[in-house]
Amino acid sequence: MKKVIYALVAIFFASLALAIGMYYMGFPTGKDVAETNKAHELKKDTEEVQEPETHEVKIWATGDIMYHMPLYKNNFNQEREEYDFSSYYRRVSEYLKGADLVVGNFESTVNPDRPLSGHPMFNTPPEAIRYLKQSGFDILSTANNHCLDTGVEGVHSTIDAMDKAGIKHFGTYVDNREPLIVEYNNIKIGFVSYSEIFNGLDPLVGDDQKDMISPLNEEVILKDLSELKNRGADYIICYPHWGVEYSRIPKEKQKYFNDFLIENGVDAVLGSHPHVVQPFETKEFEGEEKFTIYSMGNSISNQRIKWIGRRGVESGVFVELNLEKTGDKTVLKSYKLFPTYVNRYIDERGVIQSEVVLYYDLREEGKYRDILSEGDKAFVDENYKETMEVLYSEVNHED
Repeated sequence: MKKVIYALVAIFFASLALAIGMYYMGFPTGKDVAETNKAHELKKDTEEVQEPETHEVKIWATGDIMYHMPLYKNNFNQEREEYDFSSYYRRVSEYLKGADLVVGNFESTVNPDRPLSGHPMFNTPPEAIRYLKQSGFDILSTANNHCLDTGVEGVHSTIDAMDKAGIKHFGTYVDNREPLIVEYNNIKIGFVSYSEIFNGLDPLVGDDQKDMISPLNEEVILKDLSELKNRGADYIICYPHWGVEYSRIPKEKQKYFNDFLIENGVDAVLGSHPHVVQPFETKEFEGEEKFTIYSMGNSISNQRIKWIGRRGVESGVFVELNLEKTGDKTVLKSYKLFPTYVNRYIDERGVIQSEVVLYYDLREEGKYRDILSEGDKAFVDENYKETMEVLYSEVNHED
């Protein structure tokens, strides 16, 4: 019996010594294992209920920004010895400042080594870029039929002016062709733009410089979109400069390239060039909603029906795109259209000026209704009605 008692006591002290040794050597005890398992279970439960973060970005985009000679010849400030374009977007600045990113099509060049000029060969004062930045613009497309108006050097100097003003740009390039990605609130947005024509000036670009411009070409498009995807773009916006001037109906080539762009990864197509608005549409592709507006019309210009005989040239539109990213999935949460009107008025100096105003603010009860004469009120109301009818008209697609 004594032998059994001695054996049990020996086993007890041996177990105790082993437990103490395991503790000091770092080996888990039964209690440690139980607590660890409990911690893992709590962590698992926490991971199961944790939702992925959601990020949002609001984009405002508009069409052709054009500086015809009358738009700036009266805007020279003698005291500061510079051009002043502060009036152009002052009546929409509150809306632009309320967006996260504002985009437009800069349909001109800035080349200080060439004389200033308007249509047909645009060369705009560099102050124009600075005032666009001050008005709220963040990004400008540079691929259009006027981007070569002051030659290859004009492409370089225009980009240089935007860099100095702190405005990002896409569509023309200086050294390396690198499609633009702008990251805002953890969402990477890719921007590309292409022009159907270059007014016959593309031969100015040498064979070793072809990447500096962006023709509406399938091979060029596919290369750019592949680059954006490889760099992790969450959402891709394209600014095609296409179609027929003053036509309110998209042509077959526009519809063909629209489908091509969407089928190859573009999420929103924002067209320009016709100088009048064309319809918008949405379509589902691979389970996602894609947005297209075939032409956003003139954002600001000196075109008027009374001297060029074309209806609708006073109108444009700001497109609002609200993007939402949850986890690694980015979608178009919502969109809105804000039609605009280029208002001409006489300032305190007796000089004719132009400004962009939302039709919403010019209609009955609008906060800027009183800036219009009685004749202009009727003209604005008629143009607003026509603009809305065009924007919301159905686009016919061939089967």
